[in-house]
Amino acid sequence: MKKLQMAAILVGGFVGPFTGQALSVVLPEFADTFDISVSQAALTMTAYLLPFATMMLFSGRITRKIHPHKVVQAAYIVTLPLALLLLVTPSWGLFMAAYATIGIANAFTTPVLQIMLRELVPPRSLGKALGTYAAMQSLGMLSAPLIAGVSSVVSWRLTFLVTAAASLFILVARLPVVPPPSASKQNVSGKVQWGPTIIHMVSGFVVGIGIIGIGFMTSLHVGEQFGLDAAARGLVVMCGGLAAFFASRKIGDLADKFGVRAVLIVSAVIGTIALALLPIAPWIIVVAVLWAFAVAAAQGIQATVNLAVIGSPGGSSLLSTVQAFRFFGSAAAPVTFLPIYMGIGSGAFWVSAVALFFVAIAQWLNPQRVERG
Repeated sequence: MKKLQMAAILVGGFVGPFTGQALSVVLPEFADTFDISVSQAALTMTAYLLPFATMMLFSGRITRKIHPHKVVQAAYIVTLPLALLLLVTPSWGLFMAAYATIGIANAFTTPVLQIMLRELVPPRSLGKALGTYAAMQSLGMLSAPLIAGVSSVVSWRLTFLVTAAASLFILVARLPVVPPPSASKQNVSGKVQWGPTIIHMVSGFVVGIGIIGIGFMTSLHVGEQFGLDAAARGLVVMCGGLAAFFASRKIGDLADKFGVRAVLIVSAVIGTIALALLPIAPWIIVVAVLWAFAVAAAQGIQATVNLAVIGSPGGSSLLSTVQAFRFFGSAAAPVTFLPIYMGIGSGAFWVSAVALFFVAIAQWLNPQRVERG
């Protein structure tokens, strides 16, 4: 039963990113279904992401005195019927409202499940456990476009059967009982370190806007420079998700062995180098490898930022707030970087590289000391 409950936590890590990316490759089919433009269809993804990120600013504090398993259970009780509704609703407005509500519910699962892991895993193994959780998040992001594309042969709506099935599994398996964050023995005493926390927020935002959110720019670059079709461009972008999936557990393990700050700074440096070289790489295989390194580095930064926050005073309440900035960054990436790309071409990657270099410097100067037990 314990293994089943731990599996439910990992499935929770998978289903949130999966649901958020479920429409990314079927926007034309989605638009045809509801007789709307592709631009309107794209707004549906924003309708999921913005409420999700906004609610994450507060979800940690709202749930501070409530048992985490009850919070997550309530979120999936909401998600399950709404996921089923997405299979049949004839109205775009109703679909968007249901999809946005699932996004809000997910704001109470993504950070809370990580808080539960902190309670269930010995401190010296926490990095590896959170790395495994991050790997499942990467798997959700990676598999959603593939499953949605295959489902579209019959109906793109079938993609949301995965969301419904995952929600049902979590409710049936029943998550392990852990104390509310305010009563946790793992809490670190002391005042909130706002300076280091702001550095972590900025780091998460740069990861979101400068790496995770610019997959579209990588696709445009390889299409223009190497003449790739849509399928080939998708494979190049997918290399990033694969790299993040396979690297996540190792990143957590390295953080346990060598410390959070060391892995965080090295990840930022690797990402900087990869993004700086990507626009001048002469062969497509090199571009794919560099993009893979960049996304794996983004995963390394985000995972170690999570570890730093959760091991600091007030970490349980602050975790969701800090994580929200990554998703705000991802939401801002298209409107920020598309004009830059249109203006200076592939040199836009150097803008991301410079931002990431400043993250490495800021984290190197960060005075925070993380309690690992």
